[in-house]
Amino acid sequence: MLYPFPPRCGSVSPWGAIQTVTPLGPDAVAVTTASHGGLCVSSDALARMPAAIRQTGYSANGWFEEDCDWALPYLALGLDTFEPEPARGPALRAAAIRTVRAWHPGHLALLGLTDEAGEPGHG
Repeated sequence: MLYPFPPRCGSVSPWGAIQTVTPLGPDAVAVTTASHGGLCVSSDALARMPAAIRQTGYSANGWFEEDCDWALPYLALGLDTFEPEPARGPALRAAAIRTVRAWHPGHLALLGLTDEAGEPGHG
């Protein structure tokens, strides 16, 4: 493992010192810093994700930035099922799908999704 999981407040992230850590199930947390944030997943969770989505130009080693990459582990690991407020799960899942369609359309099929025309995504 390249980092201790779960990270703690004050630990270092790719975006600086962590200010908040919010659990998203047993193998993922959301973190914030003074400048940015994202999701961090355990090495076990990372291994369960399709290899092609484990790293992007902005994310690697189990850290997924908050703007366009958070949706990859969120969908791959079914993190919507761990939302503390169950009513938020469907809304966040829908946001994650929109994010993948916008930023990672080539990974739709890997996540079991289709493009907006209903065609399987291209991997």
